[in-house]
Amino acid sequence: MAVSSELLDLVTDLVMEKCNLDTVVSLEELPSEGGLYAELGEGFTETQYYGDRRVKTIPVLFLCRHADQRRGMEELEEISGYLERLTEYPDGESLFWLDAETAKEPNKIGRDENGMYHFSCIVNCKIFC
Repeated sequence: MAVSSELLDLVTDLVMEKCNLDTVVSLEELPSEGGLYAELGEGFTETQYYGDRRVKTIPVLFLCRHADQRRGMEELEEISGYLERLTEYPDGESLFWLDAETAKEPNKIGRDENGMYHFSCIVNCKIFC
C-alpha cells in the first residue's frame, strides 16, 4: 500500500473511532445529503535521510456539509482538536506518524441553495517513511 493511502486510512479510521461524528468520513466525495469527506493535499519533504527515508508533511483536507451550521463546525473542530492533542499516533506498516497540526482552522466556506452549509479545515500530518 502506498504511504499516502495508508496515512489517509489511519487518519480517517482514527477520527471515526474516537470523535463524536454524525456520519462516517467518506473518501469518495462529499455526500449531497450531508456528511464528511477527507482527501490528501500536496505534501512536501522536510528532511531527507540516507537510504531514502524522509520526514514529510502531508495535509489532510476535511470537508463537511451539514444542515445545522453549529454542528457542522463542531464536527470539524472535534476532528482537528483531537488530532492535535494526541500524544501518541498510530503507526502504519510503511510509516511512522509523528505529529498533527491544524494548518487551516475549521471555517464556513459556503452554503447550498437548499440550505446545507459547507465547512473545511486542513490538518498537516508529519510522518517518517
